[in-house]
Amino acid sequence: MLQPGSPIPPLAAPDASISFAAGKRHVLYFFPKAGTPACTMEACSFRDNLALLREHGAEVIGVSPDAPEAQAAFAQKYALDFPLLSDADGAIAQAFGTATQQLWAGKTFQSVSRTTFLIDEDGIVRKVWENVDPRVHVQEVVAALGALAENKQLQARLEEARAIAQAPVESPFATARLAEARMADVRRRESIDEATGEIANASVDRDAVMGVLDMLRPFMQADGGDVELAGIEAGIVKVRLQGACGTCPSSTVTLRMGIEAQLKQRVPGVLGVEAVF
Repeated sequence: MLQPGSPIPPLAAPDASISFAAGKRHVLYFFPKAGTPACTMEACSFRDNLALLREHGAEVIGVSPDAPEAQAAFAQKYALDFPLLSDADGAIAQAFGTATQQLWAGKTFQSVSRTTFLIDEDGIVRKVWENVDPRVHVQEVVAALGALAENKQLQARLEEARAIAQAPVESPFATARLAEARMADVRRRESIDEATGEIANASVDRDAVMGVLDMLRPFMQADGGDVELAGIEAGIVKVRLQGACGTCPSSTVTLRMGIEAQLKQRVPGVLGVEAVF
């Protein structure tokens, strides 16, 4: 079976004019048989949450061994507004590693395991669910899509930090300090309203910030560290990382970006986070 980090093989099925759209995430789910109770529950759950999945930039594609006619009737009966691929010869299931054999009434026949693949914009598998529970599966997928988007943002900020700190300096800690100072300056300049010359969205609820830091603190303490609010200035939340969390420059940058992502998501007006030393 394909594992996270694997590139996907091309889709190919007799009835398929469907392919993975470039630049989009995809939820590719395999189901054993159209019209059965569990498969119907799963399909209708994807249908009912399709708008939410698309808000996360994802399209849904279902695959089963059913004939195209059976899939078309299934889609029409339950108003499924996402594509279903007929994989009667099992080629797609073989390529993704979901092909199985089932015994029914003394006969063995080809089927597929109930498996879902989360695929990113670059055609790389990012998460795999096997033997899924149709009652809660869509919620799992939505949560994974949110985590994938956040990870993309963190990776982008990490690359930004690396680029800013390219200039040779005397030590790794100096590099981290230089990167923090330059990024803070960039964020402040980006927050200036050109029309008025004033800081935009500068009002930040200190109690809300403390609430988020209190939520994160147990996870940091578990790794031998801690976080302290040092101040809020022009929408920039200043934090002081303590203990093990503040001893490594690379982990300092990564932790700051994680804290920034949580604060921007949960506290209005936060423009960025600066680690102070």
